[in-house]
Amino acid sequence: MCDLRRPAAGGMMDLAYVCEWEKWSKSTHCPSVPLACAWSCRNLIAFTMDLRSDDQDLTRRIHILDTEHPWDLHSIPSEHREAITCLEWDQSGSRLLSADADGQIKCWSMADHLANSWESSVGSLVEGDPIVALSWLHNGVKLALHVEKSGASSFGEKFSRVKFSPSLTLFGGKPMEGWIAVTVSGLVTVSLLKPSGQVLTSTESLCRLRGRVALADIAFTGGGNIVVATADGSSASPVQFYKVCVSVVSEKCRIDTEILPSLFMRCTTDLNRKDKFPAITHLKFLARDMSEQVLLCASSQTSSIVECWSLRKEGLPVNNIFQQISPVVGDKQPTILKWRILSATNDLDRVSAVALPKLPISLTNTDLKVASDTQFYPGLGLALAFHDGSVHIVHRLSLQTMAVFYSSAAPRPVDEPAIKRPRTAGPAVHFKAMQLSWTSLALVGIDNQSKVLSTRILAMKASLCKLSPCTVTRVCDYHTKLFLIAISSTLKSLLRPHFLNTPDKSPGDRLTEICAKITDVDIDKVMINLKTEEFVL
Repeated sequence: MCDLRRPAAGGMMDLAYVCEWEKWSKSTHCPSVPLACAWSCRNLIAFTMDLRSDDQDLTRRIHILDTEHPWDLHSIPSEHREAITCLEWDQSGSRLLSADADGQIKCWSMADHLANSWESSVGSLVEGDPIVALSWLHNGVKLALHVEKSGASSFGEKFSRVKFSPSLTLFGGKPMEGWIAVTVSGLVTVSLLKPSGQVLTSTESLCRLRGRVALADIAFTGGGNIVVATADGSSASPVQFYKVCVSVVSEKCRIDTEILPSLFMRCTTDLNRKDKFPAITHLKFLARDMSEQVLLCASSQTSSIVECWSLRKEGLPVNNIFQQISPVVGDKQPTILKWRILSATNDLDRVSAVALPKLPISLTNTDLKVASDTQFYPGLGLALAFHDGSVHIVHRLSLQTMAVFYSSAAPRPVDEPAIKRPRTAGPAVHFKAMQLSWTSLALVGIDNQSKVLSTRILAMKASLCKLSPCTVTRVCDYHTKLFLIAISSTLKSLLRPHFLNTPDKSPGDRLTEICAKITDVDIDKVMINLKTEEFVL
């Protein structure tokens, strides 16, 4: 099931719609198969599923969903030999990268600019080595949104261009296109797309002593370098960082790697919680172009903890003896790069998915203060999904909770507040993958169940009824129902909860119940059962 939410008053997220697929038996679900999800700047969502049977394997298919027309779902028979592990859109939103557990990477592009027609003409392969991280090379374009100028009428005043170098340039300074991927065995592979259509591919080890890479993420520096973060999945092992430099020498792609400072999660150094969180389950840079801040999540079978770290330059103390021998050292103190923890959460329920903001908001002290005073949330909040079905929006730096809501399939008890929700007897429906939109104003989540999109069935029934003269009269009925569903969704979107922690049922749900019980057509008698403060535009 796919949930899409949009912002409401008070920092909450309001449910826009739910896309459901036909239920399969539990034996067809593959819990070990990770779900991949990516949201393009054109509001196209690409995602995968964890359904597999003897007849068909949906783990190798890519599903494309237009957020403006969610009833039109297109599935790409990707011809991947194993389950898809990574999806990544380019900055134009017209090309999509997919990678699988066999080391195959494919580049998809729109055919004739149609969202329901895709073709793959180029790709690369690291035979038998699953891909755990994937990204397009940076094109050198970076913007920053200044919150203090968000009220300006001119678009150019709100955003400023940040000096940033592309990962690789052609003659004349034009950015070179391509992608970079990290494999489970510790290899980094880079493919470059030349203007002639030729693909230059090179593979190199991240370090001399290769080890298993369970988690990885990729970020870029302003100087054109690439930073790769890796973890073997154990919280007792360090999180390693590597600098990757890509160049073209004699018409061949060349990769140079360098080891950067590593870190141990703070929860592993605390004697009271040393063995409480044995596994690192999530590793992400806070932004693709922000390699100096990383988010880590360590988990047990029932709980998790999230930490935010920052890479800083710190002075290296020098003994007085050396300062006297070399006065230059005393004038300019040497510095080193060191990871420092910014913030950490308390013990949480087990985290199932993380979504980071894509809005390039400026993080200066002035902008952060204005954002705090004006309650400007887009770009400052990241989403954490939990196994109990809840989703928390937390501040990207302080990790303080800003909002809490529940997935449509996981209603919470009436008498219990959100934070103290008891565990259900059966397995809860939770999000396995999430993505925030490019404006950070909407959130999509893919959960661990699947059904058929109801509005899509109505559209298919209407099309089928047109084929027979006996049923052509029913076409208008189906189209009318689709129209009424759209009106109902629009009217429900005008209702807003007046408390941050909403009760069990939203105002829209209560209005539906009231309309079902009261047969009176007098609108005043219906609306008197609702609270007036819930009607906020």
